[in-house]
This record gives sequence, structure tokens and C-alpha cells, in this order.
Amino acid sequence: MRMQYSDRLDVGHKVTSNSRNWNRQAGSILVLFSLMLPFLLVPLVGLAIDATMLYSVKAKLQSAVDGGAIAAAQSLKSGINFTAQKVTAEKTADQFIRANIIVRSAGVNGYWGAYNLNDTTCGSNPCIVAAEDNANKRRTVSVTASVQVPLLFMRVLGFSSGTITARGTASRRDVVMVLVLDRSSSMTPVIAELKNGATYFVNQFQSGRDRLGLVVFGGSAIVAYPPSDWTNAPVGPDMAFKDADTAAAPNMLTAISLIQKASNTGTAEALMLAYRELQAANQPGALNAIVLFTDGQPNGISANFNQSGSSVIKNTSPCTNKTDGGDSTLSMVGWMAQWGSFASGGSVNGHGIFARMQDDHTTRTTVSGWLQYSNTEPILSSPRSSGCAYKTVNDSKIPTDLTIPPVDLYGNSTLGSGTAPYTALDYQQSWIWSHQCAGGSRTALNLNAPGDACQVGLASWNATDMAGKAIRSDATLSPVIYAMGYEGTDYDDPALMRRLANIKGSGNTVYDSTKPQGLYLQIATVNDITPAFQYVLAEILRLTM
Repeated sequence: MRMQYSDRLDVGHKVTSNSRNWNRQAGSILVLFSLMLPFLLVPLVGLAIDATMLYSVKAKLQSAVDGGAIAAAQSLKSGINFTAQKVTAEKTADQFIRANIIVRSAGVNGYWGAYNLNDTTCGSNPCIVAAEDNANKRRTVSVTASVQVPLLFMRVLGFSSGTITARGTASRRDVVMVLVLDRSSSMTPVIAELKNGATYFVNQFQSGRDRLGLVVFGGSAIVAYPPSDWTNAPVGPDMAFKDADTAAAPNMLTAISLIQKASNTGTAEALMLAYRELQAANQPGALNAIVLFTDGQPNGISANFNQSGSSVIKNTSPCTNKTDGGDSTLSMVGWMAQWGSFASGGSVNGHGIFARMQDDHTTRTTVSGWLQYSNTEPILSSPRSSGCAYKTVNDSKIPTDLTIPPVDLYGNSTLGSGTAPYTALDYQQSWIWSHQCAGGSRTALNLNAPGDACQVGLASWNATDMAGKAIRSDATLSPVIYAMGYEGTDYDDPALMRRLANIKGSGNTVYDSTKPQGLYLQIATVNDITPAFQYVLAEILRLTM
């Protein structure tokens, strides 16, 4: 019993000894921890807290700076010249930053106590700078801003505040755009709303900054702005499209207001005139765009009807097979179209040759006169002063004297292309072929049937398709086509619109991912027209940033 008791005493003695050792060690740790607390642990915890606060302010300031740069770049359209645009852009950036990060002032608590916002002077330079980059057709806004942030725990180490700096840059590409508006008779119910939507659209661009032009088309097309490009060699879209305005030479907004419905749908010529305007402006690096509004079913062809070797005119008049050579007395340049429906098998629904608006400076002596002219363009003079003539039936019908031209005035084949991915039967993807021509004895495309409305329509479709192909092939300007197709009157042509805009979808077997992709909007009702223009505007502005 004593041994056991003695054992218990021994054990108790050992436990008591260990407890004393532990107590001594714990006391040492507490002393060490107490010594470390003000010199290491508090600064570490304080650093973490202060760093979190600085990071939050940095994120807030960076967001404000980035937003300010973007807002400033978007505002670069405001002002008649870059000097005015620069002032507006820099003010916009400053206002955006100050609205999105609150700093301490009288009666106002700053974000995490931030104070002393500086977006004015950075060293010896301004903090907000708008600059022109003419070589790359861009305007750039660079923004730098800083704030001071009071520190909490780091004051222990003598740091009372920290400075946060953020930088951002945004740029806006120049816009060179031609608006192409269909005024054919099938567009009659929507002309008023079309003008409203187009006016809104144009007003969102800034003269002195962007370059805009206007092509209006019926059976043939006219460069309505700049008005000088109607009678002279084209200079292309310009920056004064909302400025000088006279009855003889309207600005772009006035020209839109004067548009009256008339005639047929010469889409190929309208696109080619728009493309020539882009070429004349010659602004590589800018966003070169064509914005087309149409009901989508082309039915007119502009051509040189006695071009040497074309064999279009089949009689032996003095005009047969003459080269253009700039001799208007020998060259029978005009346009033809189908009349009425696209029904196939007829022999009297091909009409022409009519004078082109772009060539005829005597029937109407001003652009304004042509835009308000609500009839079909006049028949091309026959016989011509040099004895040129062609046979007509009932004045304007041409079933016996002509064939459908194999190429239009701009070199676009009315037979389409057989070079892959194109095929000679692509026209069979058209709405004209699948719906309009189906009412008669539909046959394959035949240029020897100029009186057959279906054949004229299919040839016009091919010419338009080839016009789109030519425009998209320009690797220097890289034009983008935005197509709006109105469905309310009859039906637009989705396959053709997708091909023109280079959009994936049914009927577009020639989509090319290496070429700029535009936009195709199907417009169901009159009330959808202005929203469609707003959508296109948003897309253009997105691509300019």
C-alpha cells in the first residue's frame, strides 16, 4: 500500500514539475507576444486592413477613369472642329470622374475618406488629354486621376495617408458613311417614316467630325449629298453634311426631307454609287460604311446599252456596238426595269431605256428637283442627235430591240459568278425566284427575254449581288454594309440582304469570315423603322470605339 502510495507521490511529483515548466514557457510566450504586439502583429493586421481600403478606392477610381475616357471619346462628335471637340471631351471626362468617385469636402464624406481628387495637372502636363491621330483616323482621350486616402493602422509606422492613381485611354474611329435610301413606288407607305428615321440617324453624327453622304434611288440612283457629286467628279462624303444649305445645293438633312416616291428599284447602281463615294473620300483606317434601306427586291439595271461587244442592241442602227469613250452622243447609257409584278413568261414587262438621274441635268436642273420628282425618269432620247436609235413598243416597252445587258454600267455581271463559293444558280436563292416568278412558267435565267419581268428581276438580283461582292473585296477601305429590309409592302429578300451584309444565315452560301461583317435587320412595320436606325447607330458607335 505504501509502495502504491509512494508511486502516486512520484507521479504527482512529475506532474507538478511539468506544470511548472509549462507555466514558465507560457509566461515567456506571453511576454514575447506582448512585446511583438505593437511592433509586428498590429502593423501586419493594420497593413491588411489599410491595403483592403486602398484596393477598394483604387477599383472605384479606375472604374471612374475608364468610364470617363469612354464618355469623353463618345463626345468627340460634339463641336464644329477638333478644338471645340477637345474642350467638350476633356470636360466630359472630368465630370464623369467627379460624378463616380466622391471625395471629402464640406459636409461630404469621401469614399473611404478619399480626398484631394486631382485630374487636372499631372506633373507638368494636363491629366486629361484629347488628341488627334490623323494617320490612323482616330481621336484618342487619355485620362489620369489620383486621390489621397487616409490610413488607419499604418499611422503607427508614421504613414498617415496613401496616394492612389488610375489611368485610362479610349479612342474613337472616324466614320465615313453613305446612307442609301430606296424611294421606289413599293416604298410609298413608309416614305414619311423613313425620312423621320433617317433624319434622326444623321443627327447623331457630327459635322466637322464624321463624313457622311447620301444616295437616293428609284429605277436609277443619284448622289444627293454632297450635291456637287451629282454634276462633277465625286469628292466623297464630307464633314459639312449639316451645314450650308440652299435650294440648289441642299445639305443632307434637307435632301432627306425632300424625298418623294418614284419609279423602280435599281439597287445595284445605288450600292455602286455609294461605294464610289467611299473611294473618293479615301479614308483607310476609318470605319467605311454603307447603310442601305430598301424593300429588298431589285428590279432595275443601269448599263451602257451599246457598249462595244455587248450585243445588247440587236438592230443595225448607227448606235450599235459603240464604245463609251466619254462620247455621250454615241453611248446609250440608261436603265431598264421590269414593270408591274415579277410574273414570268410575259413579253411586255421590260421597260426602258430611261435616262439616269445621275446623268440627266436638264430634265431636272438641281438635286432638289430630282428628289421631289415623283414620276419615272424620262425615256432616253430616241433618236439621238447622232442618229442613234432603238426600237420601242408603246413608247417605253423594249421587248424586241434589246437583250438584257450581260454586265451593268459598273461591270457587275447580270449572270452572277461561277467562281466558288458563288455559283451561276445563286439567283435561285432569291425571293424573286422562289415566290415572285413562281406565278408563271418559271425558267432559268435568260438574258434574251428583256420583256419577261421575272428575267429582268433575276438579272437585277445578280447585279446587286455582284455589287456587294465588289464592295466587300476592297481590302484597303474594308467597307461594312448595314442592310435594313422593309417587309410591310411586299417582302424584302433575306438571302440577298444577308449576302450584302456578309451575315451568316439561310441563303448566304458566300459568307466570308475574313471580310467585315455588317448587319441585317428585318423591319416588319412602319413603327419599327426609327428603332432600326437606332440599332444600326449603336452598332456603328460600338465599332468606332
